[in-house]
Amino acid sequence: AAEGKDLMRRSIAVYFVLGLLCSFTGVAHSQPLKVPYVSISPNPAPMWVAQEAGLFKKNQLEVEQIYIPGGTVIIQSMLSGEVKLANMAPPAAIAAWAKGADLSLVGTGVNRLLETVMTSTKIKRPEDLRGKKIGISRYGGLTDIILREALRQYKLNPDKDVIILQVGGEGPRLAALKGGAVDGAMLSGDQRFQAEQLGFHVLIDFSKLPIDYPINGMVARRDYIRGQRDQLKRFMRGWAEGIKIVKTDKEFSLKVLRKYLRVNDQEILDKSYEQYKPVFETIPYPERKGIVFALERLAETAPETAKLKAEDFTDGSIIAELEKEGFFKNLYATKSHP
Repeated sequence: AAEGKDLMRRSIAVYFVLGLLCSFTGVAHSQPLKVPYVSISPNPAPMWVAQEAGLFKKNQLEVEQIYIPGGTVIIQSMLSGEVKLANMAPPAAIAAWAKGADLSLVGTGVNRLLETVMTSTKIKRPEDLRGKKIGISRYGGLTDIILREALRQYKLNPDKDVIILQVGGEGPRLAALKGGAVDGAMLSGDQRFQAEQLGFHVLIDFSKLPIDYPINGMVARRDYIRGQRDQLKRFMRGWAEGIKIVKTDKEFSLKVLRKYLRVNDQEILDKSYEQYKPVFETIPYPERKGIVFALERLAETAPETAKLKAEDFTDGSIIAELEKEGFFKNLYATKSHP
């Protein structure tokens, strides 16, 4: 009898532990995947579209999207472990990786620079920026790195000939330009078109310069890629389908852009959409070319960076798996509607 009672006690204990494990597993699964995005511009549109169309839920994911202006701030949150995955321009991630951070670019949404330097029409040539103030997002971020490169193209020393100011996101940069706090501002998408409506003009168009740089992609912690690969793969499926909708469903995409950009001007929305629609990658493999460029620039001030290889920062294995499984072929063969 005693033996039977002991067996029963052990069985109850086992069931109790299993119950606790199940409840903790449930809690873990109910925790949303926090994914920051770096700009209020059309760059993160596929992720916004995926969220609004229920594509993450379709892939058994609860995703919480968080706006964090500045790639360097996002990287800090990734290094602390608070964030595992982010939608951002890669420069800050490349700089952190070059110093030993365990990060990887797992997909690239846009490989073409669409940034501009907007100024008043009184400033007629890039060379006229000498002594002028230009607003960027944050030092070390995409706007900072590519602005410095562009200034060199026009024989200007970015450290001596111009004043580069940290202003914040696209909205604050446009406000600083309007208010006269800066003479020029790095703007793209809807903010660029809003500036044009206000009488400012494009002084430098980065799409016409010989600078290769991925401006939007998915950066992940390597331990996340290893430890929660299935979850990451499900996210990438939703994101890739979001790209497909942006490229094929203007009406729904404009609805989402209107909500997230908080722009109601139909002309600005149309122009922003038409500019970005063709540049999103159908199969968003992580792009190597821009990373080579970034490493070359980093090597100028940190010579040890010259030993690093761009392919060691990219991990295209999940996109490759999806392509091998026929995901992209099937996705673009069928008409999907949110």
